[in-house]
Amino acid sequence: MSANVERVLAEIDRVPIPAEPRSDPVIEWGEPGRIEAKLTPVPTLPEELIPGPFRQWIVDIAHRMQTPPDFAVITAMTVTASVVGAGCAIRPKRRDNWEVVPNLWGACIGRPSVVLKSPSMKEPIDMLSLLQAEAREVYKEERKAYQFDQHVKEAQRKQLEKDIQKVATAKVKDTAKLDALKNDYLNEDDEEEPIPRLFKTNETSIQSQTVLQVQNPRGLLTFRDELTGLLTRWDKREYEDERAYFLEGFNGDGSYTDYKIGRGLTDAENICISLFGGIQPDKLRRYLHQSMTGGNDGLMQRFQLAVYPDEPKSWRLIDEYPNAIEKDRAYEIIRALADADFMQWGVQQDEHEKRPYMRFTDEGQKVFNEWLTDLQTDKLPNEENPLIAEHLGKYRSLMPSLALIIHLVSVADNSADGQVSERAAMLAAAWCEYLEAHARRIYGMVTEPGRQAAAILADRIRAGKLANPFTAKDVYRNHWSGLNDRGVVDAACMVLIDEDWLFVERSKSTGGRPPLPKFWINPAVGGGNE
Repeated sequence: MSANVERVLAEIDRVPIPAEPRSDPVIEWGEPGRIEAKLTPVPTLPEELIPGPFRQWIVDIAHRMQTPPDFAVITAMTVTASVVGAGCAIRPKRRDNWEVVPNLWGACIGRPSVVLKSPSMKEPIDMLSLLQAEAREVYKEERKAYQFDQHVKEAQRKQLEKDIQKVATAKVKDTAKLDALKNDYLNEDDEEEPIPRLFKTNETSIQSQTVLQVQNPRGLLTFRDELTGLLTRWDKREYEDERAYFLEGFNGDGSYTDYKIGRGLTDAENICISLFGGIQPDKLRRYLHQSMTGGNDGLMQRFQLAVYPDEPKSWRLIDEYPNAIEKDRAYEIIRALADADFMQWGVQQDEHEKRPYMRFTDEGQKVFNEWLTDLQTDKLPNEENPLIAEHLGKYRSLMPSLALIIHLVSVADNSADGQVSERAAMLAAAWCEYLEAHARRIYGMVTEPGRQAAAILADRIRAGKLANPFTAKDVYRNHWSGLNDRGVVDAACMVLIDEDWLFVERSKSTGGRPPLPKFWINPAVGGGNE
């Protein structure tokens, strides 16, 4: 390269390249519409809905943490149901043998670090940790006793072998004595090795769950602090069997036989899987949208105890001691249910049936019959949203499950006895109404995703966080909460175009990849960096 060329290039580098003249489109703007995120309203949890023996405990948790009580009570109800599990069922009809195992799945939905989901869930979940710790100490003692008995049996076995050897090799066989030794050998008691009882696990694999179900025939709670990761895992082809396993385990009355080379045969006579955890709204919104467009197998409908309460409008510093009396009372109830021999609690068990069950009292039966008739003849036939209809269809088992759990809590607290009461049935029906409102809010996130995202995008525009014009890529590359998916951003922009917040300019392609559409901001809404 010559010196003259180098000098010319150097001069070019120092001369700024003029920007292309900007030609803004002429836009006839209309009056911008009102953009609001419209979450379906949900009622504030009435304290009367909390089972009486748990009420002051739950209220205390919510008060100290300044969080909605919904999270703590949902956790407590799921935990309580998990310790009853397949140990006791309810037959909701007076004569029919339709049986419901009170197994419940629950989810607490809320923004991270805002509504304190995890701390609210922790105290009720810790009840299972305490039960597990006590069971571990019992297991240690049983294990020592078992090992001692095994040493004794080993000594007896060696002595028996010597006696058999002596009698069998004698010149004159003593047939009577040989028969007696044979009888001793055949009647040798094979004591089962003790197994530590578990109440909760993080394991989800089929093999691990099946082993745990064999060891814990009532079932146990599978807990995930963040459920979205598990739900996303089950959407993958290689985990389809695991997903199906949990779907079947929801009913609490199935069985499963597993055989693996090296592991051998594992035969679980009963599979009862309770599932519980927390979910962030944005992650749930994306998951619901993806799963509903890919086909609905009823997985989300099984989360019957799913709540998405309003965030507190105020906060104040609370520094008080926990209500130890009410906490201990709740723990004693849960422990009593975990250890209960329900045959001593006034339940029934038919011959050849594998589990005891309860029915409603006459008054309770009337409440259930009226509630079920209303569900079948009014609510379900007139429900226009198919997702909600499928969800409410699961309430056939939810209402009697809740009634049984509420009743058993009172029995364990020595404040009730006999069959499932009218009060428990009425409270269960009120629970279903409360949970239905939350279900409508949850599914509303996917039936109107564009409107929700448009409200978030409108806030960003007003705050001057976007250039004027901007592209969809300018939005989702910021990874803003609720706007980190291209499809959601496109939907939000379409809503804002319809409401005269934005005007879309589509440039013609000059070859290669077509340019992204530009969105111009209505000057009347403010914001927008030129």
